Amino acid sequence: MYQGLQELQSQHNVDLLLQFVPKFDSKFKVKFLHLLLELGNKSKTAQNLIRSNTDAVDNLFSCLGSDHPSVRKWAMKLIHCVSEDHPDGVPLPPSPGKETAINTLASILACSPNCEERSLAAGIISQLPKDDMVIDEVLRKSETLKAIHEVICNSEEEFGVIGAPTNQDKSLLENALAALLRFTEPTKPQLWRQVGQLELYPSLIRLLSTGSSLAKQRTAIALAHLSRSTSLSVAETSIRLKQENSMLLLSMKKLFPNMSCCCSGSADNEILCPLHGVACSQRLTFCLVKADAVKPLLRTLSDTNSGVAEAALMALETLLEDHSTLSHSNASAAILESEGVVAILQVLEKGSLSAKTKALDLLQKILNHSQISDVLFRRCEGILIQLLHDDALRKKVALVLKNMNVLPEQSSYF
Repeated sequence: MYQGLQELQSQHNVDLLLQFVPKFDSKFKVKFLHLLLELGNKSKTAQNLIRSNTDAVDNLFSCLGSDHPSVRKWAMKLIHCVSEDHPDGVPLPPSPGKETAINTLASILACSPNCEERSLAAGIISQLPKDDMVIDEVLRKSETLKAIHEVICNSEEEFGVIGAPTNQDKSLLENALAALLRFTEPTKPQLWRQVGQLELYPSLIRLLSTGSSLAKQRTAIALAHLSRSTSLSVAETSIRLKQENSMLLLSMKKLFPNMSCCCSGSADNEILCPLHGVACSQRLTFCLVKADAVKPLLRTLSDTNSGVAEAALMALETLLEDHSTLSHSNASAAILESEGVVAILQVLEKGSLSAKTKALDLLQKILNHSQISDVLFRRCEGILIQLLHDDALRKKVALVLKNMNVLPEQSSYF
């Protein structure tokens, strides 16, 4: 199919088609955009030729301001096509056109009455270049996150009341979650703190039960990001509090040389998070344990034929990233109490290779800090021994069995 399109995949022909887009009326604009989209869908070469044409990129984004919905739609489809899976993401015009383009996308996501338009805008936002502080600042000041919040809240109502969602509804939710991932990146505190202000956490956790496989996967990744953000924030807070307490205690001892050390203890009876302590009580922080996200994440491990299980395992592993032994023990206990080992063993039996690898890492950390029942130990042992026959997993499985005292230190499996 489309063999004739191969003749069009030259620099000259692609440039020629791109030149026609701004020159004709809306009807013919749509025809040329549609043809370019077919080229882009069939050819990486055509995609790169479109991306590299600076004038064409300017014209495509100017189409987003068109009064004709079809022009906007096909322009966004073409932008999304040349951006998806490309390491550089969306090709943007230079400033100030860049800022205008992002604000236009944010406005379409927030205000368009057309579900497909909103979905395309969210998809393009999710593909924006990652390490651009100008883009981060424009998104922070825009209505993008509020629009994402609205999509998630509306999807909960629609999926729960009306029944099966339409493909457009699912696509909008999935793309909105993809756009949300930028706002949850641990390296972007100015963005993930906005997520905390919107109190989006409960809705995200419910999506682990109600969303499509892709929605669950992206939700689990977002929760992993937020959990890691809290771990980093808590570590910084703990260091700062220790320094402040040490300085305060030193000052008090200078003023009151005979003061007993016990006076420095806290009288606060607040129930602290077993993982993060008092730092977890801050409104903007997110903790998988305090948010009751552990059980929903473990339930998603049954979705072994997609990236859902891998994303959920990544989120659960953030509980064990703290260097504190007590924190590791409490995190392991939280997973065990939710029958986490049973869910992990299900991944080891039926999951993909990458999911099994993550499951083994998590299982090893849990077994290092917790005791399991004899029945569960024997089941675990049986499944792991079977996995010794898998060349890709043999060494990792052997390490877990060694920690369980099933294999000797000098086993030939190492």
